[in-house]
Amino acid sequence: MSSIALNYANKKPLGKTNESIAVLGFGTHNIKDFTSAEKALIKAIELGLNVIEVSDSYALGLSMDLIKKVLAKVKRDEVFIVFRISPIILSDPINAITKFEQMLKRMSTSFVDVIMPAGSADLIPLNIEVKALENIASKGLARYIGLSGFTIKQINDILHMLQKYDIVMIQSRYSVLNRKIEKDLIPFAIKTGITIQACTTLEKGVVLRNPAILQIASKYNSTPAQVALSFVIAKPNVIALTKSEKVEHIVENSKAIDLRLSKEDLDKLNMLQS
Repeated sequence: MSSIALNYANKKPLGKTNESIAVLGFGTHNIKDFTSAEKALIKAIELGLNVIEVSDSYALGLSMDLIKKVLAKVKRDEVFIVFRISPIILSDPINAITKFEQMLKRMSTSFVDVIMPAGSADLIPLNIEVKALENIASKGLARYIGLSGFTIKQINDILHMLQKYDIVMIQSRYSVLNRKIEKDLIPFAIKTGITIQACTTLEKGVVLRNPAILQIASKYNSTPAQVALSFVIAKPNVIALTKSEKVEHIVENSKAIDLRLSKEDLDKLNMLQS
């Protein structure tokens, strides 16, 4: 079993800020039914699961239109928006401001809560991306800065490049079947006080069919998704991101927050491999 201590909570600190955010959030990648997804996201917000991830690259920008529709029905301060921006947008630190303002206008908001580049691009130096991110934040267009798809070396380099801001969130793939970051990124996040937003937490449905997970879910009268999500959010500094276009799945997933797995069952889950 992993030596990482458990940390069950309904909310967890956002980096080293004074804020706490919901341990379960919802992404907008690969959405097929935007009408259904709108209802699902509004239900999630009603349940207090208000961390919503969006990107200019998702569905050719249609996910930004989805956020606009959601914001038309809820108050802006009820939603915590994590924006995953294409690195090419950050290739020009000055022009990046104008381009991001256009994205914000498309979503009908004046800011996002966290902006994070979707990895690095070979032809764009890290210091250029960092400068663009700080320019955007300095204009009040983003409250905080995060990262997605970076190596620990790159993260360390970026931490030394930042002048006005800190990294509050790192998005990384993590699930009960893919626990590679337990060796390095989670300990690093604990040491530096950064929040990890785990994505692909249900492995595109693979965890829902795993016999061991199904068996444990039956024991708790829960669903495989609830077990898998509970496993993820039990880790310190880790919050989970998943996706659902159906209200009933939002309600189902929300119950993972209150699920407490025994040490025996966590040991069984820690033995699983993808």
